[in-house]
Formats: sequence, structure tokens, C-alpha cells
Amino acid sequence: EQVAVLRPNAEEARRRLSNPPLLLVLPGSRMGEIRRMARVFGDAVARLADRIGPLDVVVPAVPRLAETVRAAVAVWRVPARVVTEVGEKYAAYRTARAALTKSGTSTLELALAGVPMAAAYKVPLVEEIVGRLLITAPSAILANLILGENLVPEFLQRDCTAEKLSNALLPLLTDTAQRRHQIDAFARLDALMDIGKAAPSDRAAGVVLDCAAGRGNLRAKP
Repeated sequence: EQVAVLRPNAEEARRRLSNPPLLLVLPGSRMGEIRRMARVFGDAVARLADRIGPLDVVVPAVPRLAETVRAAVAVWRVPARVVTEVGEKYAAYRTARAALTKSGTSTLELALAGVPMAAAYKVPLVEEIVGRLLITAPSAILANLILGENLVPEFLQRDCTAEKLSNALLPLLTDTAQRRHQIDAFARLDALMDIGKAAPSDRAAGVVLDCAAGRGNLRAKP
């Protein structure tokens, strides 16, 4: 419903191509996610900077965990700006050249903003075992599921290493086939999600009502 705040104007689109490139890093909005993801993300950014040079790194944080995030990124070799205001967060989405994010809602927000990304996630071993038994989806990335292809590279559990993440990010910062492929695919999301045709909340309410009506009919049958 607020997709307009994710889309850059002409000046912001030019900023996406200026140097140093703005790299969005989103380690999570929960304490456990930050604890598991921040260090490996910081190491990945450092490896990337070693290969391409200076980066403008922005890390959005929810206000209640701002100090936790600041403490986590304070030990990163590449300095990062932590932003807590919603306006600052979306301004970064509109000017970022690429992003490193944990799996979740942020992957769809970034896709709608047209920001190429690599995604990763780690959970404790017990959760991994349960997840492998229960989850059958081909991807943990919302944009991948909607587009029907594993477009955004994702690195889960033991694959979530600084080396693999930096290797995945490297081609997204220049005009490469990988970068263009993501951007072109993200442009299809508006049609696939009917963006601009009806408010998502209204559509969701309609689905719920349809399901409720269908169940009601089933209960009415002998």
C-alpha cells in the first residue's frame, strides 16, 4: 500500500549509480537474528570492501534494538551508519545500489524498490531440524516465491559464510548480467501482485471472507 515510498525519483536513481555505492545491510529486527547475523554480515562487507574499495554502508534498525545494532556494527572493519527513523530507512532503500539482508519481509521490500540483493539466514540446530521436516517451499525468499524462480541467491545455515555472501554481492554492484536479471525480474512484481489495482488489505480481507463463506457452505452440507 506504501510502495511509492520505496521507489526512487530521478535524483535518487542517479545516487544509486554514484560512488561510493550505498550498500544496505539488514541483519534483522529481533535480538536473536542480530546476534546470529551481524558478525557474518560485517565480515562479508569487509571482504567486499577489500575487493572494490569504499562503501557507504547503512544498517536500518528498529528503535528498541538500536543500541544493540550499534554495538554489533561498532566492531565491523567497514564503518556503518545505523538509521532508526522510518523516513531514513526508506530513503536508503531508494538510493541503495545493492543489499545484504536476512530472509524475511525485507526481501520483498527490497525487490519492490528494485534493489538487487543477496539473502541469508541462520537458526539454532533444533529449529533447523524441525524446519527441514516441516517446510517444503523451494525458497525462503518472498520475491523468489512470487516470481517462481530462485532469482535472489540465498545462503542458509552452514552456507551463510562471509566468503559466499561477499562473492554473491560483488556482481550486484556493477552493470552485470546478475544485476540486470534481478532488476528485470523485480519489474514484474507489480503485475504479479496487482499493485495499484486494489489495496492489499482489502484484497486480503476478501480472501478471508471467501474462505469463511466456503467453509460455511461445507458445514451446511449433510
